Amino acid sequence: MEKLFVGLICLLAVTVHAQDSLYVYKAKGVVLQGKPTQKTRLQKGALLLKDTRVELQPGASIIAINKAGELFKAADPGVYTQPMLLKRKTQNYPGNLSVNYFKFIWSELVGATKAKVQIGGVFRGNMLMRFPDDSTYIAGTTLHLEWDTAAATSPMFIFIKNTETEEYLKMAADGSMLTLYAHPFFSEGSTYQWSVSDEAFPNLNNLQYYTFTLITKEDYTLKKEKLLSQLQHPNLKKLSRREIETWLCARYNLCN
Repeated sequence: MEKLFVGLICLLAVTVHAQDSLYVYKAKGVVLQGKPTQKTRLQKGALLLKDTRVELQPGASIIAINKAGELFKAADPGVYTQPMLLKRKTQNYPGNLSVNYFKFIWSELVGATKAKVQIGGVFRGNMLMRFPDDSTYIAGTTLHLEWDTAAATSPMFIFIKNTETEEYLKMAADGSMLTLYAHPFFSEGSTYQWSVSDEAFPNLNNLQYYTFTLITKEDYTLKKEKLLSQLQHPNLKKLSRREIETWLCARYNLCN
């Protein structure tokens, strides 16, 4: 009887812990966590507990999710505790994503230790690139790039290399994202490397690059159907087509 009582107490503690916990769904800009003398860069997919302190630098923002699929957002500079974030619940869901989608993402993050990567990607040292991630397949003629700004430096310089012709495309942009529509530098079936720097004329050989390949809509559909048939995840049935495609892009680098 005593063991049963202890077991119930432990189960209750785990349940309360899960209800209060938050996972980072998206972190934009410079977001730090930890003690004042031991700050580290916050990882997307990181677990936020009651004693977690998150510091947002100017221009940074964070979106966290809980087990119920609710969103909590902070975008003002300052230091936030987990209870403070819990008071910032928002009803504004990004894109066409639903509560069911974020419940699904929560379950994925809980089991992330067995997965290839954590949903939303993982911070890698000083790499500024955020999307597309390394080894990504992208369908369509529109290319969307996202990166972290280096401190308050502006503009940022984007370098893209065609791996076959070794031609470079160089662009400058303020902020942390850039969208290119049917740009003549890009063609379906080609593979590219890209990098971001706060230097206008860096040594291109010293830059770290991510690779992406542009594919046709037909190739995307074939890869998508093959991947879904291999996964057969039962909870995917609760998601819309667009939510499944968003998940495939975040988890398996297959983007439409």
